[in-house]
Formats: sequence, structure tokens, C-alpha cells
Amino acid sequence: MTLLITEEDVKKLPLSAREAIPIIEDTFREAGRGTAENPPRCRMPLRSGFIQFGPAALHHRKVAGFKLWANIGKGTGVHKNASGHGTNFLYDEESGELLAIVHAYQIGKFRTSAVSAVAAKYLSPPEASTIGLYSAGRIAEGQLDAMCAVRPIRRVRVYSRRQPEREAFCRRMSEKLGIEVAPAAQPQEVPRDADIIITASTSEVPILFGDWLHRPVLVIAAGANHWYKRELDGRVFEKAQLVVCDEKEQSKVESGNLLWAVAHGLLTWDRVEELGDVIAGRVPVPDLGRSTIVFGSHGLAINDVAMTVKTYELARARGVGAEIDLG
Repeated sequence: MTLLITEEDVKKLPLSAREAIPIIEDTFREAGRGTAENPPRCRMPLRSGFIQFGPAALHHRKVAGFKLWANIGKGTGVHKNASGHGTNFLYDEESGELLAIVHAYQIGKFRTSAVSAVAAKYLSPPEASTIGLYSAGRIAEGQLDAMCAVRPIRRVRVYSRRQPEREAFCRRMSEKLGIEVAPAAQPQEVPRDADIIITASTSEVPILFGDWLHRPVLVIAAGANHWYKRELDGRVFEKAQLVVCDEKEQSKVESGNLLWAVAHGLLTWDRVEELGDVIAGRVPVPDLGRSTIVFGSHGLAINDVAMTVKTYELARARGVGAEIDLG
């Protein structure tokens, strides 16, 4: 029997961005060891959206699966399906049994935030305490929550295009996290005094410029997950001592930031490292307190599979979800 786990079911489970951090860290470690497979996602554009397929296998857990996005609809808009941003399918690698079908919006948000936190754990100084954030949306909220779990964050400066949402976000997150979260009046104010800068927007043009960076910093580019999107200008890469991504082959398909930098001769792919190799200790990391480092994040199917495994295990243990017979 296959367990169907809806978004309402996920809300009943003890899952959050913070709980996702050790899951994601372990998954990247296994990728660095070569026990996980993550081929590049396949994305088929359509007139009214796209369909995307991302398979992966965690051999050490003896599971495989995939995430399917069907972000399509009538007309020119993209109509999200009932599960929000996709559906995850989990299989037993040995028996071939379909263990679970999981609506993936919530756990996808947790995964995205946890990836940034894992990157910060390995690529920023342990004492990093200030964040500059471009975005005031739902993804940004999880980013801050996860960051506070791995670094002693005291102050955050936030910029987004719409002032009312930006100010409301800052009030809400200040109260939630018990730290100073303040709006920036201009985008160039965000990097000031920041130890970590996070871009989590949907922008197709740069929103962070290298000329604004006047001190060593970790830049986490978490929003540009299509080839035509960019959040960082070329000067950011010119200032970087180390460039890291989730996974290089997938970056070559859909990381607009890296693709632009390589196409314009500012970077070569042999200079781009993978986070799994950093965690496994195969990549030398420069002095974190003296270096500017860029991490390009777009999410991996191995992380989706890992989050699905955890969701499935918790749901089984707590009697959450509905058994369905697929014959």
C-alpha cells in the first residue's frame, strides 16, 4: 500500500526548516561520498508554464524517487497544482514498491532554507552574526529561521521591492526570532556590515552588485533557478575567492548566475566546487573571515528524496496520511 501525504498531513508532523538541516547536511555528505545519484532535472517549457522532472537515489538508504512539477494552466499564467509546487514520489530501491506520494510545497520550503543553512555552516565564520537579505516572501522567512539555527545571528537588514510588505516582514520576523530585523531603504544598504548575504528573489536581472561589497562575505544566491534568471552581477564573481554550488552538472543547465559568469569569461566550471565535496573534506576552504565566497543554490532531487523519506517515516510512526491501493 502507498501512503498519500497531503499538505494538511505534513502540517501535523514535527517538520520545519530547522529539523531539515541535519537531513540536508547528511544528504550532501553522502553525495560527496558518492552514495547518492542526482542527474540534472529535466524541464519541459510549455506555452502556459512548464513540467519538470527531478529523479534521484539515496543508495545508503535504499530508496529512490522523483519530484514532479506540473506548473501549467490555461492562458499565459502559471497555475499551481493542488499540491502547491510539486509532488514527490518515493520508492523502495530493492522491491520497487511505491512507498509514498507526498505533496511537496511545505517540505520544499524547509529543504530550500536548510540548504542555505548548511552552506552557511561550512562557508561562513562561526561567529557570523549579521545578515543582509533580498526578499520578504515566504521563502525568506524560512531562510532566516534556519540561519539562526547554525549561526549566532543578531541583526538582519532586509530589502524588497514593496515597502509595506518589507516592513511587515521585518516586524513579524523580529518578534518571531527575537533579533533585530530592520528594513533597508535602498538595496545598496543591504550588504553594509553583513557577514552573510542571501538573495531569494525571482529576479531576472542582478539585484546584488559586487561594487557594494566592501568586506569579506558569504553570498548565498538562492533564487535564480532558471537559466534566464540572475541575482548577482559579474563583479560579485570577480571578488570571490571560492564559488560553490549544489551540484555542478545541474548548475550547467539552470543556474543563471553561473551560466552568465562563465559565458562572459569571469569564471570557468573547473573553478566551481560542489557543496558535498566541501562537506566531505575534499575541497580546501579559504580563511572564512578574510574571503568572499559565493554559494549558488537551486535545490537538488536528492534533497527532495531525503525530505520525503523523513516525512514518510514520521507519517508512518504517527498514523498520518491515507493508505491507497494502486494495484
